[in-house]
Amino acid sequence: MNFEDLPSELWFLILSYLSPLEAFYTFNNINNSRIQAILTDMYVIRRDDDDYSSALRISLAQVPLFIYNFAVSNLLSFYSNVIHSLTLSNDRTPGQIASFLDKYSFKYDFPYLKCLHLIEPTANEFDLIVNDLSTVRKVVFQSKEMHLFNSNTMHKLLYSKFSITDCHLSQFRQDFICPSSYSCIRNLVIHSCDYLSFITILDQFSLLNSLSIRSLSISRHVQLTSIHLMNHPVLVKHLKLRAISIPFDYLQIVFPYLENLRKFSFAILCNEGFDYVNSDKWQMIIGNYWPLLEKFEIYSELWHLTPFDIDELYPQLWAFRNHSFWVERQMQFIVDFYQDKSDFNLIFYSSPYQDEKFSNQWGYPIETVFSSSNTNDSLPIANIYRNVNHLVLTVYNNKHMKNELSNSPHVFLTLETLTLQFEHSVSSVLFGHFATKIMNLNSIKHLILNDRCHTVATFSELVRRLPNMTKLTITSNQRILIKQIFQKRNEGLRTLLGDRLLYLNLLYDGVINYETVQHIRFYFPKLQSFSACLPHFEDFRDAIPAFIYHMKSLQYLRIGLEGDNDKKNFTTQDMYHWFQRHNIVQELKLSIDTYTNSIHIWL
Repeated sequence: MNFEDLPSELWFLILSYLSPLEAFYTFNNINNSRIQAILTDMYVIRRDDDDYSSALRISLAQVPLFIYNFAVSNLLSFYSNVIHSLTLSNDRTPGQIASFLDKYSFKYDFPYLKCLHLIEPTANEFDLIVNDLSTVRKVVFQSKEMHLFNSNTMHKLLYSKFSITDCHLSQFRQDFICPSSYSCIRNLVIHSCDYLSFITILDQFSLLNSLSIRSLSISRHVQLTSIHLMNHPVLVKHLKLRAISIPFDYLQIVFPYLENLRKFSFAILCNEGFDYVNSDKWQMIIGNYWPLLEKFEIYSELWHLTPFDIDELYPQLWAFRNHSFWVERQMQFIVDFYQDKSDFNLIFYSSPYQDEKFSNQWGYPIETVFSSSNTNDSLPIANIYRNVNHLVLTVYNNKHMKNELSNSPHVFLTLETLTLQFEHSVSSVLFGHFATKIMNLNSIKHLILNDRCHTVATFSELVRRLPNMTKLTITSNQRILIKQIFQKRNEGLRTLLGDRLLYLNLLYDGVINYETVQHIRFYFPKLQSFSACLPHFEDFRDAIPAFIYHMKSLQYLRIGLEGDNDKKNFTTQDMYHWFQRHNIVQELKLSIDTYTNSIHIWL
């Protein structure tokens, strides 16, 4: 049987492991009508109730340059009229969005586009794209520089583009509000927002059905008596808030206006906040203000508690477990403590907490050191965490590791990212046992080394236990560690890193020398992405072409110039001249950041 004659079920199974872009590229040169028909059935032809559209979702985020060129010149030009969702990105693919806008118009080339996701667009690109949108229903804008975006353009997005009902923004500012205008937005997701903007959103977005804010903060200058609350009915049915150090009273005054609320998911992180774990207060709020509420989820993390604080909190924590109000609703609550030097920290949450990537525990770093000894067994104590994606682990000394191992340690089963920091040098063998005991090391893909006291012995113990690690980030100056990695006696460690690493970031303020760059180039041939800083202009000039010439798998390169080199400016013409000197003829796109004196290259 020929490959193209496989049953359709097998074809659909094979294609399920590929993104649409990968599938079309893989089979682009195969001239077979059946394969083309299967691709079309798999990704393209669908019918919505109201118009013809598709299930074709194309993402150009962090793709190699040759894949992008294929997509722009072949796939998009052929299927643009049926693409349902499109993702464009300038992150690790510098200049991609500008290149795309030179070739295509959303209004005329993508008549059935329903979802647009932009990652790190410039302010000018944002203006051009918003003015060109006509049929899109959902927009997602991720940008660390949204504070630079034009508020008038944001007004167009929120108030004048009537097709858009679902909007995701990295940041929301007060000047994004246009009080006299009418918005069709029904679902609003915001990564960062201040308290007064939150109040204004509830008041001004009259059709809003769902609101999610992942980082809600408040200025210390905001006075409770000066807050102007809602003048219009609030129709929000689903509300998610992750608040940071906001006093309970500032949210309590909002709760009476949320009479249509069906689902409330709430997370709070603060130094003080006993009211957030007060059973009586939540019973009063739910019973008096939210008659339609169907689901209540809460996650509280209170920092820097004393033993006296815990004694004061205990009656309310007990009430959550035993009061008939919660028992009748079949709600369970989990309590956990972890210790940070002399401070206790409380984690208290409803179980199960369905939104796994919303609170601090799920999807954000949870900083933990060692659990406190808790003698009271009346409350369910959690030690096994099944939904923590990112753990910030601080190891103080050998004694603390022994204490944790001899008691009932916290166990993290589904980590993807581990940030590791040491307060003192520790036994590498003991640390290896400790790491194996508290984490499922098979799930970790990204290791971040932070702060001091890292040794090649502890690093080696950890790396050999991380079979699926593909990304290493070093955020503090580890010159000695990096030098030791390339010593002859550490060949085993170096081999493991060479076989596994696809992404390497050296992001500390200090710089690495040219010899180290040469070692990385030689021993880590599989790298797809590399970021670092160099101390000398000559090293900078030679390192980039050398990397591009020898690193055949490289897709993204960021090299910064540090030290006293800020006066030695360079241009894109300089870079292309250096490439010619090294006989580099492959296509690439580059962007020079004059603010950081660094260059970003997309290959």
